[in-house]
Amino acid sequence: MSHAFNPNTALTRDYPPAPWMLWGSALAASFAIRAEAVVALVPPALKLVRVPGGLTMGFLAVCRYGPGSTLEYSELIAGVLTRYGTRPGPYVTHIAVDNPRSQRGGYALWRLPKQLWRFDWEFDPVQTSVQVWEGIRLVCVISGVPANARLWPMRTRMPFLQPVDDGVALLVGDAQGRVAWKPWRLQLNPDGPLAAFKPVGPLLTTVARGSVRIEPLQPLSSATDES
Repeated sequence: MSHAFNPNTALTRDYPPAPWMLWGSALAASFAIRAEAVVALVPPALKLVRVPGGLTMGFLAVCRYGPGSTLEYSELIAGVLTRYGTRPGPYVTHIAVDNPRSQRGGYALWRLPKQLWRFDWEFDPVQTSVQVWEGIRLVCVISGVPANARLWPMRTRMPFLQPVDDGVALLVGDAQGRVAWKPWRLQLNPDGPLAAFKPVGPLLTTVARGSVRIEPLQPLSSATDES
């Protein structure tokens, strides 16, 4: 994936400092994918975690952050399970938002190569759906999300592995709110940027509402020390 965005060329520094507090909802899925389809997306500092059958674990989430958030925007996050030494953790291979301030801040604060994509949300009394677009190219469609799912309290800490200039850091999100395992449909454009994430087998899908606090990067010791 291209990391072409460079905050040093930005004309403004109008993003808020870390930490960010984000309030809203998320549609998340985890599923098996072909390891060879995504191994080239993993930087040299990390290793792809493989499972039998030539597979690895992928994840995708589409979020919508609203009032009360540090910034209001929609976001798509996709990635794979990796390890740094013996420490396993998810690594974000693709991330996109619809707010330029979030794009600039995401790179400058967390080295996340956020792209600017479009999110078309549709809400009705029965279900929610969203289409995500990279320019005029469809990326994915999520549909059949129940509008009134019964959710259960949850609190979780989500540490992602993030390569930085001098090693690897943890990008930590502390989430709390309500969540439920609910089925919904994911369609990926076979010619789109997430084509390598074609699921092998069923998806584990969730619906969540609440908040997540994105902490500043936390540098890790060397992979040798982690081993």
